[in-house]
Amino acid sequence: MKKRRFVRIVLGEFGLVLLTLLILLPVYYFVIGSFKARMDIVKYPLQITWPMVSSVGFKNFAYAFDRIKMFSALTNTAMITGSALVIVVVCGSLAGFVIARIDRRMFRLFYTFLIGLMVIPFIGCLIPLVVQSTKLGTYNTLLGCILIQAAWNLPFAVFLFTGFMRGLPKELEEAGYIDGCSMISVYLRIFLPLLAPITATCCIRAGVGMWNDYLVSSSLLNGVQTPTLMVGVSMFFGARRTEYGYAFAGIIMASLPMIVMYVFLQKYFIKGLVAGAVKG
Repeated sequence: MKKRRFVRIVLGEFGLVLLTLLILLPVYYFVIGSFKARMDIVKYPLQITWPMVSSVGFKNFAYAFDRIKMFSALTNTAMITGSALVIVVVCGSLAGFVIARIDRRMFRLFYTFLIGLMVIPFIGCLIPLVVQSTKLGTYNTLLGCILIQAAWNLPFAVFLFTGFMRGLPKELEEAGYIDGCSMISVYLRIFLPLLAPITATCCIRAGVGMWNDYLVSSSLLNGVQTPTLMVGVSMFFGARRTEYGYAFAGIIMASLPMIVMYVFLQKYFIKGLVAGAVKG
């Protein structure tokens, strides 16, 4: 019995290792490709040697940095992502608090409506959003992208915060009311400090999508005047020729801020996932 169990564990671990290597293979491909010339990437996609690296060095990164207009693109992308996340977290947590703690039919219908919005594909709303942005005067502005990103990610945020707050004991809320707190004081002093794990989960899940957005930025912004990271990276992919080395270097530089954010928020992210699984 113990031998069979040991064999199952070994086979399971071996399978997980193979799946991990399979997932990491594309990462390995574009990391080594960022240090190679285009012809070496095409001829030897998974190989890397010192002559390949020494002939290119960091030239791909330098060219991509200049072509993407990294400082401007990074500033625009960070402004869109950061501002939209603030709106999503504030409005999502407030809506989740009201839906979870006030048992009224109107709020239940509103919550059902929001959950239904999560199944609508974004591509189907792109043309109406462009038309609406043009009429509102937010076309080709960062504000238009911020509002669209925030609105599109709000249903998911409300879903997360509502599920988390429904699992919190009602005694916490009642104790706050007994001590003379108003509803907004209960939210700020009791619930808000407990929302760190689920807030980190929301920021990572929604923030990665906003940071890597190409569709909204390419449709609403002028890529020359107000570039974003993904629009800048897309310039290396042409109809007749693709500069793989420059593109891979641009992808790595664009991914670094998200990697850093995940490293610092990792423990909160895991707590949020576990909390959502148990309490949601």
